[in-house]
Amino acid sequence: MKKIVLCLTLIMAAIVLTACGKENVSLNLKDLSSKLDNLKGEEFDRFTAANIINEKIEGLKEIYDYEYDFKENFGLNSEDIEFYTIAMNEENMDMYLFLQPLKDKKEDVKNALDNYFSKLEKNENQEIANKAKNKSYTQIGSYLIYIMTDNSADILNSIKDSKENIFGALMEVNDETLESQFNINKSDVKEYLIKVPMMITSSNSYIIIKPVDGKKDEVKEKIDEYMTKLEKQWETYLPEQYELVKNRLEKEYGDYLIYIVSSNNDLVFETIKANNLS
Repeated sequence: MKKIVLCLTLIMAAIVLTACGKENVSLNLKDLSSKLDNLKGEEFDRFTAANIINEKIEGLKEIYDYEYDFKENFGLNSEDIEFYTIAMNEENMDMYLFLQPLKDKKEDVKNALDNYFSKLEKNENQEIANKAKNKSYTQIGSYLIYIMTDNSADILNSIKDSKENIFGALMEVNDETLESQFNINKSDVKEYLIKVPMMITSSNSYIIIKPVDGKKDEVKEKIDEYMTKLEKQWETYLPEQYELVKNRLEKEYGDYLIYIVSSNNDLVFETIKANNLS
């Protein structure tokens, strides 16, 4: 009899501890929406940096490989570069180069550009030669960055914090889309914040949803079905995006169901937790 009473006591204690241990969470979804949409990662964002430089230097024209011979002009093999942004003023040779080489081509790309700028340092035009000698170079993340202008160092310093927006362009899901796309009845939800990508080449998204009492399992099942469809959608389209969807973060935070598809799910979730008003 004593053993039975002891077991019942332990069971009741476990139930009480579980109930007490449930985190009380209240999220201001409006504020959280702005914070998440503007959340920056660690990767260098060449587009943000390019916009900053274009405002500081006049006459720059972006160069594209279909109209420019990289081999002839820079000594570069364009096939060695995964992503790039290059702009130049051909009259005074002001320029910037953001280059992300293939992993095994970094030294080849850097050597080619070092040779290119060494030749410019011997240019007959002394102004151009001086700019080449005083060019600025650094590596931010996987990008090699070269800036050549009269105040290269100052401009380089102005773009060092140009970090990539984790989610990119998103659009917010409304009640109609909640029911049509996620198959979730609005009456089953107390509140929610769901944003999906605007671009068809991105899978970045987040779901923060608080079901009404007794509907959590049903709502979770619907979201899981949606995620399964996403996996199938990306599996044969863009492998990189498929990996993001497959490695998504799924959490129960208080009464909220959280789903995050991004390149830094932990940072996003920590941002959500930091917004807990309770």
